[in-house]
Amino acid sequence: MCLLLASFLCILFLAAIYFFRVRNVVKYRGKADAERPDIADADYLPASVVVYSQGNADMLSELLKDLLAQDYPAAYEVIVVNDGESADVRDTVSMLRAAHSNLYLTFTPEGVVNLSRKKLALTLGIKAARYDVAVLTTPSAEIRSGHWLRRIMGNFDREGKTEVVLGFACIDPDEDDTLGKRRRAFDYVADSCRWLGVAIAGKPFRGTEYNIAYRKEAFMRNKGFAQTLNLHSGDDDIFISEIARRHNTAVELSEESIVRLRHGNHPRFFMERVLRRFFTEKFIRRRPRILTVLTGWLQLAAIAAGVGAAVISAPNMQPTAIAAVLILLMFALDIYIWRSAARALKSRMLFLTIPWFSVTYPFRHALRRVRSRFGRLKKYTWD
Repeated sequence: MCLLLASFLCILFLAAIYFFRVRNVVKYRGKADAERPDIADADYLPASVVVYSQGNADMLSELLKDLLAQDYPAAYEVIVVNDGESADVRDTVSMLRAAHSNLYLTFTPEGVVNLSRKKLALTLGIKAARYDVAVLTTPSAEIRSGHWLRRIMGNFDREGKTEVVLGFACIDPDEDDTLGKRRRAFDYVADSCRWLGVAIAGKPFRGTEYNIAYRKEAFMRNKGFAQTLNLHSGDDDIFISEIARRHNTAVELSEESIVRLRHGNHPRFFMERVLRRFFTEKFIRRRPRILTVLTGWLQLAAIAAGVGAAVISAPNMQPTAIAAVLILLMFALDIYIWRSAARALKSRMLFLTIPWFSVTYPFRHALRRVRSRFGRLKKYTWD
């Protein structure tokens, strides 16, 4: 009976984590759609949209058309900062600029070494911004709503209380038909709920480079990315952890604010993004260390306790039946919670594979942490 009680307690604790973290993300997402911002057009602040580009002119052209067609009641500008000179990017921006005077282009200088080129590009864009709020995205993001900028900027007030807005980038399940697509979809939702859940709870430590906004004054006050210029990455997690706090950060999860990540679930892009996160997060003090993998360990403990109770009590079938019911209930809870999260975050809808991915998540997490430390990932600017 002690083992059955232990199994029950593990499942109870698991349900509590699901309720206060994952379920909170689902509820917040639904609430964001149900409640329209009650803001007069005159109260919206001007915005500077900074686009970090790496020379993909076709994807940049699609993004710029969506940005320049935004239904936004206040003034806004779009600043493209390309990593190095690119004739294709210059031509793309020049053609659009003929009809849009609020579009600008600049390049990062060639030959910059021992310095993160992306952070240099963002710094140039933010310093060149005319307005007090910088909204950051990249050509890898597809903006699907003409009210995207409204929903992001609707969180900023004229008093300056809100300094950071964390948006979200979803992954289109139809873009990936390669091996491991279900596992990657589950892991993306689980990782997203991890940082969104704590941000909603008032402990933000990270955002996503494809959909984020902050005040220029907060950027300058923090001296930009000065503390992490030797790292290739960290602009959307280390930097956010430095400036984001409970009182100055908002999370925006409405349908109109969510951007779609192009090629986001591609095996190579997915793994590079995950390993980069693992490396940069070790520089963040205020991050959830235990809850990340605790759910998986609780499931394993519940299963082990249930199986142990069945073996010890043999041939008495009553404990075996109770253990089986508890484990099935745990798996049913897994399926319900993670399907709800996948639906809310616009991911691939899984079913019977969810318990397996959930139970084995701690092992994938540990393996990726090792790979991020000892793999061939470019971490420092001198790599």
